[in-house]
Amino acid sequence: MFTKNTRAFSLVELIISVVLLGIIVTFLYSTVSTLEKTNRIFAKNEKMLSQQEEILDTLYDDIFLANTLTLSGLDNSLVSIQTSNSLFNITQPHVTWLVSKQKNTLLRFESIKQFKNMNSQNSDYFHISKIAENCENFKIYQSKTQENILIYIKFKDQKPLIYEFSKPLITQEKKKKKRIRKNSSPKDPQVPN
Repeated sequence: MFTKNTRAFSLVELIISVVLLGIIVTFLYSTVSTLEKTNRIFAKNEKMLSQQEEILDTLYDDIFLANTLTLSGLDNSLVSIQTSNSLFNITQPHVTWLVSKQKNTLLRFESIKQFKNMNSQNSDYFHISKIAENCENFKIYQSKTQENILIYIKFKDQKPLIYEFSKPLITQEKKKKKRIRKNSSPKDPQVPN
């Protein structure tokens, strides 16, 4: 009679393969889980950085295109600007940045009137943009020469945003004075030949 000489997996070999497969799947699961957590963290950071960049871009445009810049409030926390940067197509709007007490919300007011003249009767003349919540600190500092500006914004559970730039804020009066000085400067005396 013929006897088949076939070799099959023994029960021990089968159990060992299932155990090894279980160990490999466990490592793969933990790796995928860690990757998902990392992706969530990166997505959150990317959103936060995108928001910060948008805030700084808007504030920078407001200040850089400003005709006037007035800092007031506690530690320069109220910024009033007349600028040519408008989000609502207003010509030479008055823009005010401040932190509301409600949820520490950073707000941007844009209007044809100054912020101090806003009330419920002229609410058609201004637009309020909610920039961000949980703003713990918002300050803008200006050098004595008014050419250097430092922006400091701190949101809850985030590193502070610190941005510095130079911009000569020359008002119309200073421009006129410079023109007058240039036009009235004495001419070089002519030396006879």
